[in-house]
Amino acid sequence: MKTALWLGALTLATSAWAQHAPAPSGSSPVPAAPSTAIQLQAVTVRGEQPGPALWEVRRGNHILWIVGTLAPLPKHAEWQWAKLEQALSRASELLEAPSARLKMPPSLYARLALQPSAKLNPGGATLQRLLPPDTYTRWLALRHQYLGDDDALQYMRPIIVAQQLYEKALAANDLTNDIDVADMVEKLARHHGVRVIGVRYELVVTHAPPAVPSEQDQQNGIACLDETMHLVEHDMPKLTERANAWATGDMKTLESLIPQKSYEPCIVASINGDFEHQLNIPDLPQRIESAWMEAADAAMVRNRYTVAILSMDQLLSSDGYLAKLKQRGFIVRSPDEAQP
Repeated sequence: MKTALWLGALTLATSAWAQHAPAPSGSSPVPAAPSTAIQLQAVTVRGEQPGPALWEVRRGNHILWIVGTLAPLPKHAEWQWAKLEQALSRASELLEAPSARLKMPPSLYARLALQPSAKLNPGGATLQRLLPPDTYTRWLALRHQYLGDDDALQYMRPIIVAQQLYEKALAANDLTNDIDVADMVEKLARHHGVRVIGVRYELVVTHAPPAVPSEQDQQNGIACLDETMHLVEHDMPKLTERANAWATGDMKTLESLIPQKSYEPCIVASINGDFEHQLNIPDLPQRIESAWMEAADAAMVRNRYTVAILSMDQLLSSDGYLAKLKQRGFIVRSPDEAQP
């Protein structure tokens, strides 16, 4: 069974510009009534758009074209695939987005913290008790705006309500995490008769502890909820601008909105952090990256033309995959320079 782990594999994401707040602890007095949440208007592009750009990686006369994926994206936009289809018509293979493959007995799968079956706070604790008064007041306002007044949310872990708040805020701003660009690219590749090659770091799991949230996990969840609320309150227009830039092929804007260092969103980090800690693999992202580098190098030896899928963060960050390829002596051309 396959579980995708890390950037480009998990679809839940928050923004690189969200602020990381220190994790609060302890109980809190009853806060005042919720204030009105900040209202922000975000307008997403609709209809047919130019679509994703392609980077070119060259060694001699062997070429690798890379399409960058992004989430969230405009809900009602459609994009053209002309450049990608032109590249696929010449390519022999498509490298899937890098991920990890877990090999384990079925009885262990449900016990992993990666599947957060523990949605409720330990000991019946409520968010009112866990959050500082000002944070809880903000949460009530945002809950009322995006999630209604469901009291059952009071008993859920902060990381769970952070996820739900984020998804509802995306929908309210005409954005979605449900567009699987990688899957679309793979279908186009098969349509053109291109072999699809899996790029996965294989991990054999023989045992896993019970999925019981620790105190540190809870504090990380509280900090992530605070970060997610800040994003929803202030930065949804930036997410929309980034999504529009991807859909319209506006590379200048997109590059200005991608972090210079690899950024792992707090929701992803919280889930993967638990998982990596349990299995003692803190360098899992680096192992996945190494698996991709080996696969890309081998593909460029086998094929005259190859296409690959990476996330925009993996592509554009200063310590990302393109930077590593340049260090290895490959010639890298931006979408403005690349011509499939």
